[in-house]
Amino acid sequence: MIMPLESPPGTVSRILWHFTGGPSWDHARKCQEGRPKQESAAYDALLSILKSKRLRLGQYRELIKVVVPKLRRYNAQTQKHEVLIDAPVILESSPVCCLADIPTAHLSYHASRYGKIAIGFHRDAAVRHGFNPVFYTLHTTAILRSLNRSLAKLDTLTPEALLREAEWDLDSQVRDLECEHGHPVDLDKTSFHASDALGEIEGTVGDVEDGLRQFLAFIKTFDQQEFSTIYCEREWRATAEFKFTLDDVAMIVLPKSGDVSYFDTFVSETARKIKLRRSIPIIPWEDLVEH
Repeated sequence: MIMPLESPPGTVSRILWHFTGGPSWDHARKCQEGRPKQESAAYDALLSILKSKRLRLGQYRELIKVVVPKLRRYNAQTQKHEVLIDAPVILESSPVCCLADIPTAHLSYHASRYGKIAIGFHRDAAVRHGFNPVFYTLHTTAILRSLNRSLAKLDTLTPEALLREAEWDLDSQVRDLECEHGHPVDLDKTSFHASDALGEIEGTVGDVEDGLRQFLAFIKTFDQQEFSTIYCEREWRATAEFKFTLDDVAMIVLPKSGDVSYFDTFVSETARKIKLRRSIPIIPWEDLVEH
């Protein structure tokens, strides 16, 4: 049995962060935009979250890239089947809401992608809600290819295909049957009730597919050049919106410098309006990063 350490290492945080300045979702390109939101938009997002006490499902959907060694695909232009080598296949997850398990000392690099306005939630509250660490994997891993093959196989199990297979199976089983007098069984007079069994199989296939696609929401793929950016985000996700209380909030961080001091505005005006408890620390971004 492994004995627990008295205190966790510096890579484990008791606070999970939600940065409100994350890039907007580009619907046309199905990806995040290349830069964070404007600070004014990030500040408005912070107020909306605190007033509603909800971290809603975002527009963000994980696009899981799987590099398949060989892919047979029909080319509509040439009207021929072709074999693609090392072909990318994109699987799309359901909407998610996200937190990041990043120790305070390591937050500075995160700002270039997600801004400097953030809410920190107690990890225990996130766990109770159902947040779970993301499964990170490279685009070319065998486990990811196996998941893709499983989903592709399930897509072929249509009701029509299942019924046809059931009919062939039943036909082969009774074709050589004889009655007690040695006469062949008249298939036209035999009643097969495959619909009930087919419904159960179809329901089971649907449950399995739903489970696998639910798991997609907790997968994040990246390539080897992204170890220092994507991998170190230590993301946690949930597939249901996070309805929290102020007891769940561990800290609020805002920038003090710049054309507008969002820290000063929040402390002098907003905190009182939204009845934020004095026990919740409100920290300037500059102080947090420096210390």
